Amino acid sequence: MVFKAYDIRGRYPEEIDENFSYNLGRVLGEKYKRIFFGIDSRIGSDKIKDHFITGVLDSNAEIIYSGIISTPLLYFLTKDKFDLGVIATASHNPKEFTGFKICGKDGIPLSPEKDIKPAFKQYKKPDRIYDSEKYRKDFENGYINYYLDKFRHLEYKDKIVVDFSNGATVYEKRIIEKVFPNAYFIGDTPDGNFPNHAPDTLKEECLEMLINKVKETGAKMGIIFDGDGDRIGIVDEKGNTVRGDILSCIIIPEILKEKKNETVIYDLRCSHIVPETIVSLGGKPLRSRVGHYFIKKTMKEKNAIFAGELSNHFYFKEAGGFEAPLLALYYILKSVRNTSLSEVARGYMKYSHSGEINFKVKDQKQTIDKLLKEYQDSNIDYTDGITIEQDNWWANIRPSNTEPLLRVNIETETEMVLKRKIKEIGDILKS
Repeated sequence: MVFKAYDIRGRYPEEIDENFSYNLGRVLGEKYKRIFFGIDSRIGSDKIKDHFITGVLDSNAEIIYSGIISTPLLYFLTKDKFDLGVIATASHNPKEFTGFKICGKDGIPLSPEKDIKPAFKQYKKPDRIYDSEKYRKDFENGYINYYLDKFRHLEYKDKIVVDFSNGATVYEKRIIEKVFPNAYFIGDTPDGNFPNHAPDTLKEECLEMLINKVKETGAKMGIIFDGDGDRIGIVDEKGNTVRGDILSCIIIPEILKEKKNETVIYDLRCSHIVPETIVSLGGKPLRSRVGHYFIKKTMKEKNAIFAGELSNHFYFKEAGGFEAPLLALYYILKSVRNTSLSEVARGYMKYSHSGEINFKVKDQKQTIDKLLKEYQDSNIDYTDGITIEQDNWWANIRPSNTEPLLRVNIETETEMVLKRKIKEIGDILKS
């Protein structure tokens, strides 16, 4: 089942192959007449690109191909010039995967389950396959100039380390080269084999090279992009990872500095320090379910100025209401320019938070029912999975859309209570 809640994703070529890509191009080309298309650095994405383009052209639609690009660049370009934006990507998944992210010109992603799957069908195999390079045009100058102008007054001279994860952030690298003369690069050549590590900003093993280089060079900060560049992870000058919700807290004061009563969105896995920070700065916090599809829709509906997820996705109204990791970096650097990142982050570490823990279970619903029975006297919220809340702790338990897993986030007032709750809830999930 490759049609997910947020995107299309599967293994190449077992689940997504050239024939699937042609059919998807035909389906989208029937409805949208001017389509922008790019790919990430994956081997599978490169293999399927010509077939997707052929499908679009066989539907008599126009397609512009831009080679390897990041998802934020896709959003940036689609919003002004095209009816639809498509990138062949599997984001942070291992190298055997590929897929598609698809958005309209308003930056809102199409729902594969609702918007694409019902219309999807098998077409007759094409007589010939078009060469994607014949439809290639580059539009990156507007994107590059936008960020060069943004960073122009920052004048950041300290050392930073940037890990591109051998992913699709080709144009982000060009920007960073110009803005940060003292930057050290890791994995800055696109390579679908991901020779250094999987293209993930959250897994500890994927951060080892970045952390070691920060310590080795005495850099003030380390930055890592995921495979398609829509997530940015940060480590401080000591090599400690700064969680996504804490990064939101660091960004929010800069966003709300001269604006009051603006709506700021955070996902329900985030620490309670996030809404507390928003309120303290005169903003209006709005809690959301997890996922870029839901957050982008809510941003538009509520005219929100910013949204942050625990998973290192950061969305900005000024960029169109979608992920803009370079804007996140800009505001983080503004927040820490007179001090260290570790010092600023420490100010928001009010609670003890588990981060996301995955538990393999036989039956997601039955296991959640066990939790509901165990904590029936608690406050229960059903917005996204279940959130159990008591006086000095809360936990969100969400079923994975793609694996037999429950994803668990727990927050408490002390480390001692956190350890106890992780064991207590873990024992129920494993029983």
